[in-house]
Amino acid sequence: MEIPATWQGQLSLFVLAGQSNMSGVGPPPELALAGSSQIFVFGNDYRWHMAQEPIDNAFDQVDYVSQDDFAGFSPALTFATHVLEEQPNRAIGLIPCAKSSSFIDEWQPNLSDTTLYGSCLKRIRAASTMGTVAGFLFFQGESDALVEPFKGQIPHHDEWANRFIELIQSLRDDLNMPALPVIFAQIGPVPAEAAFAKWETVQAQQVSVQLPLTAMITTDDLSLQDELHFTADSYQIIGQRFAEAYLHLTR
Repeated sequence: MEIPATWQGQLSLFVLAGQSNMSGVGPPPELALAGSSQIFVFGNDYRWHMAQEPIDNAFDQVDYVSQDDFAGFSPALTFATHVLEEQPNRAIGLIPCAKSSSFIDEWQPNLSDTTLYGSCLKRIRAASTMGTVAGFLFFQGESDALVEPFKGQIPHHDEWANRFIELIQSLRDDLNMPALPVIFAQIGPVPAEAAFAKWETVQAQQVSVQLPLTAMITTDDLSLQDELHFTADSYQIIGQRFAEAYLHLTR
């Protein structure tokens, strides 16, 4: 689709990064939010679309490094809707970049578009012809709570904060946006599975993050559909919390 002339170059762009709880899991609720004529998504096919869940739809994926074939309902559309409720005179462009099961190490700075960081940066630059980056949303850490390596990746539960800080500082430098607002979600309720024994370590690491223009939202009071992933109702609450944190941070 073509972005309407009214909004061309005027979109407020929000990057959606992290792992599966940002990509979304499961079907939308029966009363899922409808899309808005002021919310768009820069799809995985590098084309603009009217926003609808699943936002991280893998149709005609260009950057295979972040492909999630089974992405589902996520916090993204709820986030955008709540921002527009408070600021109705803007239009929003969502840029999905998350990858299921990714580790914080996979988000470390690397300009190659075969990496999650490089692919994310490439998408931001491609989408920026239609607007300006207004915020970076991040939901990741579950994989780093693992005790043992997984799929060739080593968890960094004791170093999560430093690696996240490096990610944000590098992204701000590469975009030449030192004041880019960042909202990240702390991982949710502690799972019973022994494989995730470092869960509380990662949560503590996330609380310890100290960065300007950065806020953390909590999710550990919300309902899950399995050991790691939230219900559709919870994803809507997370989206609202992302929006409230963003609006508070940027007032």
